[in-house]
Amino acid sequence: MSEDGIGRRVSSSPRTTYKMMGGDPGAPPDGTAFQIKVLASGSAGNAILARAGDTCLLVDAGLSADALARALAPLSLTLSDLTAILLTHEHDDHARGAAGISRQAGIPIFSTETVARACREMFADARVETFRPEVPFRIGPFTIEAFPLPHDAIDPVGFHLSLDGARAVVALDFGDLEEPLLERAKGAQLLILEANYDLHLLREGPYPWFVKNRILSRRGHLSNDAAAKAAVASATGNLQTVLLVHLSEVNNLAPLARDTVKWALEREGLGHVRVEVVRPNGQSPLLVI
Repeated sequence: MSEDGIGRRVSSSPRTTYKMMGGDPGAPPDGTAFQIKVLASGSAGNAILARAGDTCLLVDAGLSADALARALAPLSLTLSDLTAILLTHEHDDHARGAAGISRQAGIPIFSTETVARACREMFADARVETFRPEVPFRIGPFTIEAFPLPHDAIDPVGFHLSLDGARAVVALDFGDLEEPLLERAKGAQLLILEANYDLHLLREGPYPWFVKNRILSRRGHLSNDAAAKAAVASATGNLQTVLLVHLSEVNNLAPLARDTVKWALEREGLGHVRVEVVRPNGQSPLLVI
Protein backbone atom coordinates (compact mmCIF):
# COMPACT_ATOMS: atom_id res chain seq x y z
CA MET A 1 0.00 0.00 0.00
CA SER A 2 1.17 3.58 -0.64
CA GLU A 3 -0.04 7.14 -0.18
CA ASP A 4 -1.65 8.73 -3.24
CA GLY A 5 -0.58 12.28 -2.38
CA ILE A 6 -3.96 13.43 -1.04
CA GLY A 7 -4.31 11.38 2.10
CA ARG A 8 -5.68 8.11 0.68
CA ARG A 9 -3.95 4.78 0.88
CA VAL A 10 -4.30 2.87 -2.37
CA SER A 11 -3.00 -0.40 -3.68
CA SER A 12 0.33 -0.23 -5.49
CA SER A 13 -0.89 -2.85 -7.96
CA PRO A 14 -0.85 -1.52 -11.53
CA ARG A 15 -4.33 -3.00 -12.08
CA THR A 16 -5.71 -0.36 -9.74
CA THR A 17 -4.11 2.61 -11.47
CA TYR A 18 -4.10 1.67 -15.14
CA LYS A 19 -4.56 -1.27 -17.48
CA MET A 20 -4.61 -1.88 -21.18
CA MET A 21 -8.11 -2.03 -22.64
CA GLY A 22 -9.95 -2.90 -25.81
CA GLY A 23 -10.26 -0.22 -28.46
CA ASP A 24 -13.40 1.83 -28.95
CA PRO A 25 -13.93 3.26 -32.44
CA GLY A 26 -15.61 6.28 -30.82
CA ALA A 27 -12.59 7.15 -28.67
CA PRO A 28 -10.70 10.36 -29.48
CA PRO A 29 -7.16 10.02 -30.88
CA ASP A 30 -5.45 10.92 -27.61
CA GLY A 31 -7.70 8.61 -25.59
CA THR A 32 -7.92 11.04 -22.65
CA ALA A 33 -11.44 12.48 -23.01
CA PHE A 34 -13.77 12.00 -20.05
CA GLN A 35 -16.51 9.65 -21.29
CA ILE A 36 -19.48 8.54 -19.23
CA LYS A 37 -22.41 6.24 -19.91
CA VAL A 38 -25.26 4.93 -17.77
CA LEU A 39 -25.27 1.18 -18.39
CA ALA A 40 -28.30 0.43 -16.18
CA SER A 41 -30.69 2.56 -14.15
CA GLY A 42 -33.60 1.66 -11.90
CA SER A 43 -34.72 -0.78 -9.24
CA ALA A 44 -33.56 -3.75 -11.33
CA GLY A 45 -29.96 -2.57 -11.20
CA ASN A 46 -27.68 0.45 -11.50
CA ALA A 47 -24.27 0.83 -13.12
CA ILE A 48 -22.44 3.80 -14.65
CA LEU A 49 -19.22 3.65 -16.66
CA ALA A 50 -16.72 6.52 -16.40
CA ARG A 51 -13.80 6.19 -18.79
CA ALA A 52 -10.64 8.09 -19.70
CA GLY A 53 -7.76 6.55 -21.59
CA ASP A 54 -6.90 3.18 -20.07
CA THR A 55 -9.01 3.73 -16.95
CA CYS A 56 -12.59 2.42 -16.74
CA LEU A 57 -14.44 3.04 -13.47
CA LEU A 58 -17.75 1.39 -12.68
CA VAL A 59 -19.94 3.47 -10.37
CA ASP A 60 -22.19 0.89 -8.69
CA ALA A 61 -22.54 -2.73 -9.69
CA GLY A 62 -26.21 -3.64 -9.50
CA LEU A 63 -25.88 -6.04 -12.44
CA SER A 64 -24.56 -9.58 -12.55
CA ALA A 65 -21.20 -10.12 -14.21
CA ASP A 66 -22.94 -11.63 -17.26
CA ALA A 67 -25.39 -8.73 -17.59
CA LEU A 68 -22.60 -6.19 -17.20
CA ALA A 69 -20.52 -7.96 -19.85
CA ARG A 70 -23.45 -7.66 -22.25
CA ALA A 71 -23.80 -3.94 -21.47
CA LEU A 72 -20.09 -3.34 -22.09
CA ALA A 73 -19.90 -5.27 -25.34
CA PRO A 74 -21.28 -2.49 -27.63
CA LEU A 75 -18.43 -0.28 -26.35
CA SER A 76 -15.88 -2.96 -27.34
CA LEU A 77 -15.13 -3.48 -23.64
CA THR A 78 -15.03 -6.58 -21.46
CA LEU A 79 -14.93 -7.09 -17.69
CA SER A 80 -11.15 -7.34 -17.89
CA ASP A 81 -11.03 -3.73 -19.13
CA LEU A 82 -12.49 -2.41 -15.87
CA THR A 83 -10.17 -0.74 -13.38
CA ALA A 84 -12.27 -0.42 -10.20
CA ILE A 85 -15.79 -0.38 -8.78
CA LEU A 86 -17.00 2.65 -6.80
CA LEU A 87 -19.98 1.91 -4.55
CA THR A 88 -22.49 4.58 -3.53
CA HIS A 89 -24.07 2.25 -0.96
CA GLU A 90 -24.83 -1.38 -0.23
CA HIS A 91 -28.43 -1.77 -1.41
CA ASP A 92 -28.95 -4.73 -3.70
CA ASP A 93 -29.77 -2.76 -6.85
CA HIS A 94 -26.45 -0.96 -6.52
CA ALA A 95 -24.12 -3.63 -5.13
CA ARG A 96 -25.43 -7.13 -5.93
CA GLY A 97 -22.83 -7.78 -8.62
CA ALA A 98 -19.86 -6.06 -6.99
CA ALA A 99 -18.17 -9.08 -5.42
CA GLY A 100 -18.61 -11.35 -8.42
CA ILE A 101 -17.37 -8.69 -10.86
CA SER A 102 -14.44 -7.90 -8.57
CA ARG A 103 -13.40 -11.54 -8.38
CA GLN A 104 -13.91 -12.24 -12.08
CA ALA A 105 -12.17 -9.09 -13.33
CA GLY A 106 -9.53 -8.99 -10.58
CA ILE A 107 -10.35 -5.39 -9.65
CA PRO A 108 -10.97 -3.66 -6.31
CA ILE A 109 -14.24 -2.48 -4.82
CA PHE A 110 -13.97 1.03 -3.37
CA SER A 111 -16.42 1.76 -0.54
CA THR A 112 -16.57 3.58 2.76
CA GLU A 113 -15.06 1.78 5.72
CA THR A 114 -18.53 1.41 7.28
CA VAL A 115 -19.92 -0.30 4.18
CA ALA A 116 -16.85 -2.54 3.89
CA ARG A 117 -17.32 -3.75 7.46
CA ALA A 118 -21.06 -4.28 7.10
CA CYS A 119 -20.64 -6.17 3.80
CA ARG A 120 -17.73 -8.35 4.89
CA GLU A 121 -19.60 -11.55 4.01
CA MET A 122 -21.00 -10.15 0.75
CA PHE A 123 -17.51 -9.06 -0.31
CA ALA A 124 -15.85 -12.34 0.68
CA ASP A 125 -12.77 -13.09 -1.47
CA ALA A 126 -13.12 -9.74 -3.26
CA ARG A 127 -10.47 -7.05 -2.97
CA VAL A 128 -11.79 -4.03 -1.08
CA GLU A 129 -10.27 -0.55 -0.75
CA THR A 130 -11.83 2.10 1.46
CA PHE A 131 -12.19 5.86 1.17
CA ARG A 132 -13.36 8.60 3.50
CA PRO A 133 -16.17 10.91 2.38
CA GLU A 134 -14.97 14.40 1.47
CA VAL A 135 -11.33 13.26 1.19
CA PRO A 136 -10.23 13.17 -2.47
CA PHE A 137 -8.39 10.14 -3.87
CA ARG A 138 -7.09 9.16 -7.29
CA ILE A 139 -7.59 6.22 -9.60
CA GLY A 140 -5.67 6.58 -12.84
CA PRO A 141 -6.22 10.10 -14.20
CA PHE A 142 -9.42 10.62 -12.19
CA THR A 143 -9.63 12.57 -8.96
CA ILE A 144 -12.60 11.28 -7.01
CA GLU A 145 -14.37 12.71 -3.98
CA ALA A 146 -17.26 11.02 -2.25
CA PHE A 147 -19.77 13.18 -0.39
CA PRO A 148 -22.60 12.20 2.00
CA LEU A 149 -26.20 11.84 0.86
CA PRO A 150 -29.31 11.30 3.02
CA HIS A 151 -30.69 7.82 2.32
CA ASP A 152 -31.80 4.84 4.41
CA ALA A 153 -28.59 2.92 3.81
CA ILE A 154 -25.52 2.32 5.96
CA ASP A 155 -23.23 5.11 4.72
CA PRO A 156 -24.56 6.44 1.37
CA VAL A 157 -22.50 8.74 -0.81
CA GLY A 158 -22.46 10.45 -4.17
CA PHE A 159 -19.34 10.98 -6.24
CA HIS A 160 -17.59 13.98 -7.75
CA LEU A 161 -15.33 12.81 -10.60
CA SER A 162 -12.84 15.19 -12.19
CA LEU A 163 -10.30 14.95 -14.98
CA ASP A 164 -8.40 18.14 -15.71
CA GLY A 165 -11.22 20.68 -16.20
CA ALA A 166 -13.96 18.11 -16.84
CA ARG A 167 -16.19 17.34 -13.87
CA ALA A 168 -19.22 15.13 -13.28
CA VAL A 169 -21.36 14.60 -10.19
CA VAL A 170 -23.27 11.36 -9.58
CA ALA A 171 -26.10 11.46 -7.01
CA LEU A 172 -28.37 8.43 -7.13
CA ASP A 173 -30.39 7.38 -4.06
CA PHE A 174 -31.26 10.20 -1.65
CA GLY A 175 -34.29 12.04 -0.33
CA ASP A 176 -33.30 15.64 0.33
CA LEU A 177 -31.09 18.37 -1.12
CA GLU A 178 -28.12 19.20 1.06
CA GLU A 179 -25.10 21.45 0.65
CA PRO A 180 -22.46 18.73 0.02
CA LEU A 181 -24.27 17.84 -3.22
CA LEU A 182 -25.19 21.35 -4.30
CA GLU A 183 -21.75 22.88 -3.79
CA ARG A 184 -20.14 20.18 -5.94
CA ALA A 185 -22.83 20.21 -8.61
CA LYS A 186 -22.31 23.94 -9.20
CA GLY A 187 -18.82 23.25 -10.50
CA ALA A 188 -19.72 20.28 -12.71
CA GLN A 189 -20.52 20.18 -16.40
CA LEU A 190 -22.58 16.98 -16.00
CA LEU A 191 -25.01 16.19 -13.18
CA ILE A 192 -26.32 12.63 -13.03
CA LEU A 193 -29.28 13.00 -10.71
CA GLU A 194 -32.04 10.85 -9.30
CA ALA A 195 -35.62 11.79 -10.27
CA ASN A 196 -37.42 8.86 -8.73
CA TYR A 197 -41.08 9.86 -8.54
CA ASP A 198 -43.81 12.32 -9.37
CA LEU A 199 -45.59 13.32 -6.17
CA HIS A 200 -49.10 12.91 -7.58
CA LEU A 201 -48.37 9.52 -9.13
CA LEU A 202 -46.81 8.29 -5.90
CA ARG A 203 -49.69 9.46 -3.72
CA GLU A 204 -52.31 7.94 -6.02
CA GLY A 205 -50.30 4.83 -6.81
CA PRO A 206 -50.59 1.24 -5.56
CA TYR A 207 -47.80 1.20 -2.96
CA PRO A 208 -48.83 0.74 0.70
CA TRP A 209 -48.53 3.91 2.74
CA PHE A 210 -45.56 2.72 4.80
CA VAL A 211 -43.60 2.36 1.52
CA LYS A 212 -44.86 5.73 0.28
CA ASN A 213 -43.78 7.37 3.53
CA ARG A 214 -40.33 5.82 3.25
CA ILE A 215 -39.95 7.15 -0.31
CA LEU A 216 -41.20 10.60 0.74
CA SER A 217 -38.87 10.89 3.73
CA ARG A 218 -35.63 12.88 3.61
CA ARG A 219 -33.81 9.54 3.69
CA GLY A 220 -35.92 8.14 0.87
CA HIS A 221 -35.83 9.15 -2.79
CA LEU A 222 -35.83 12.39 -4.76
CA SER A 223 -38.95 13.69 -6.49
CA ASN A 224 -39.09 15.32 -9.91
CA ASP A 225 -39.76 18.69 -8.25
CA ALA A 226 -36.74 18.33 -5.96
CA ALA A 227 -34.59 17.29 -8.91
CA ALA A 228 -35.73 20.46 -10.67
CA LYS A 229 -34.63 22.55 -7.67
CA ALA A 230 -31.24 20.84 -7.69
CA ALA A 231 -30.83 21.51 -11.40
CA VAL A 232 -31.69 25.20 -11.03
CA ALA A 233 -29.31 25.60 -8.08
CA SER A 234 -26.51 23.82 -9.96
CA ALA A 235 -27.00 25.72 -13.22
CA THR A 236 -25.53 28.89 -11.72
CA GLY A 237 -22.11 27.35 -12.34
CA ASN A 238 -20.71 25.44 -15.32
CA LEU A 239 -23.56 22.97 -15.73
CA GLN A 240 -24.20 21.88 -19.30
CA THR A 241 -26.24 18.67 -18.95
CA VAL A 242 -28.55 17.12 -16.37
CA LEU A 243 -29.06 13.39 -16.81
CA LEU A 244 -32.05 12.09 -14.83
CA VAL A 245 -31.80 8.51 -13.59
CA HIS A 246 -33.31 5.98 -11.17
CA LEU A 247 -36.89 6.67 -12.30
CA SER A 248 -39.61 4.53 -10.74
CA GLU A 249 -41.45 2.27 -13.17
CA VAL A 250 -44.66 2.78 -11.15
CA ASN A 251 -44.51 6.33 -9.82
CA ASN A 252 -42.94 8.29 -12.66
CA LEU A 253 -42.90 8.85 -16.40
CA ALA A 254 -39.75 9.74 -18.33
CA PRO A 255 -41.33 12.66 -20.27
CA LEU A 256 -42.83 14.02 -17.05
CA ALA A 257 -39.49 13.93 -15.21
CA ARG A 258 -37.69 15.54 -18.13
CA ASP A 259 -40.27 18.30 -18.63
CA THR A 260 -40.50 19.12 -14.90
CA VAL A 261 -36.77 19.79 -14.76
CA LYS A 262 -36.61 21.47 -18.17
CA TRP A 263 -39.49 23.86 -17.41
CA ALA A 264 -37.96 24.83 -14.07
CA LEU A 265 -34.68 25.71 -15.79
CA GLU A 266 -36.43 27.67 -18.53
CA ARG A 267 -38.44 29.67 -15.98
CA GLU A 268 -35.16 30.84 -14.46
CA GLY A 269 -33.63 31.74 -17.82
CA LEU A 270 -31.42 28.65 -17.77
CA GLY A 271 -32.74 26.94 -20.86
CA HIS A 272 -29.21 26.45 -22.20
CA VAL A 273 -28.83 23.47 -19.83
CA ARG A 274 -29.69 20.25 -21.63
CA VAL A 275 -31.96 17.80 -19.81
CA GLU A 276 -31.83 14.10 -20.69
CA VAL A 277 -33.56 11.16 -19.03
CA VAL A 278 -32.76 7.47 -18.74
CA ARG A 279 -35.91 5.37 -18.77
CA PRO A 280 -36.33 2.68 -16.11
CA ASN A 281 -33.99 -0.23 -16.83
CA GLY A 282 -32.54 1.73 -19.77
CA GLN A 283 -29.20 3.20 -20.77
CA SER A 284 -27.92 6.63 -21.72
CA PRO A 285 -25.92 7.55 -24.81
CA LEU A 286 -22.16 7.76 -24.42
CA LEU A 287 -21.49 11.31 -23.19
CA VAL A 288 -18.19 13.16 -23.54
CA ILE A 289 -17.45 15.98 -21.11
